[in-house]
Amino acid sequence: MPPGLTPSEQLVNKLGAISFLRLWTHPNPVGKGGKELCDCLVVCGPHIIIFSVKEIEYRDTGDAVGWERWQKSAIEKSVKQIWGAERWLQVADGLIRSDGREITLPPKKDRRFHRITVSLGGRGKVPLKWGDLGHGFVHLLDEYSLEATFNELTTVTDFVRYLSAAESLFERGATPVFMGAGAEDLLALYVQNGPDFGLFDPDTGQPALAFIHEGVWLALTKSADYLARNRDLASSYAWDNLIESFAQDLLTDGMFDMFRKEVTQNELALVAMALQPRCHRANLADAFLEFLRPINARIAARLIVADNDTAFVFTTGDSAEREFRGRELMLRCLVVRGRCKSVKTVIGIATDRPKKGRQGHSSDIVYLHIPH
Repeated sequence: MPPGLTPSEQLVNKLGAISFLRLWTHPNPVGKGGKELCDCLVVCGPHIIIFSVKEIEYRDTGDAVGWERWQKSAIEKSVKQIWGAERWLQVADGLIRSDGREITLPPKKDRRFHRITVSLGGRGKVPLKWGDLGHGFVHLLDEYSLEATFNELTTVTDFVRYLSAAESLFERGATPVFMGAGAEDLLALYVQNGPDFGLFDPDTGQPALAFIHEGVWLALTKSADYLARNRDLASSYAWDNLIESFAQDLLTDGMFDMFRKEVTQNELALVAMALQPRCHRANLADAFLEFLRPINARIAARLIVADNDTAFVFTTGDSAEREFRGRELMLRCLVVRGRCKSVKTVIGIATDRPKKGRQGHSSDIVYLHIPH
């Protein structure tokens, strides 16, 4: 973690690295004139998530003055930083991390910005302002909703799909009334009901006035169904570990050069892996680990069609014949793209089968994107 971060900034960056993985999480990136751009930036595929963190102790004055002072320091200043960062990011081609590593931004026409202010210190005593605050929708997380959000939305895709659903909720005219509840309770409705949050009439599609009471999130996390779902998803973190393993090669220049002025094909492959939501990661991890079991040694390859019009091809081969293995992997990916009309992107992963006593191990990754 870069030096100079406040405890609250360290927490946000730690949670971000867990959810979005460290390759795409950038603490205190450098912006215009060498100044800090924001407290945390996530760049993965077309998504750019801007975090601004403010921790201001609320002082109760007994009237609205205390509220207004806290909102100005903890929310309004944070939102101002976010909008300034977005203006710069809209025209920049890349940026520099606080540790000096260069980051290439996605093509300008593809960029999708998501704005989050983490405003701490209100302790649930201050009305929280969020929504379209003048220059686009800004999501607000406080001390109660911060960890709940990161604990539930543990991939880039899961995270931004929730943000988009929350924005759509307000754009479509739904008017939830928070009865002592917070953003974590709204998240619970999303988990239970999907993108409509259960706040729209299923027949007419019209929004309904809904009162959201405190404790919905807490009740959800203690429910048997929720706990069972999380147990079913536990294997998915093997997929995260696989991504991190490839990322380690990237960051140490063991697989390809991170400091090139263009995004490499291998980096795009990792982005495609990281854009898989949690439920698909469970399927991918289970399939990959099952494929590598000795009992399946006679199976030459395994195909899994996943999210985002993406398919994954797993195959094995000896490291001593790595060039041949790489050509075979590419050919298998081309065959999959040709046969699966709904698939636009194919990721191939080749590795050695586990063997006792063997010295040396290598993995190869292929990225194939043919949109038409």
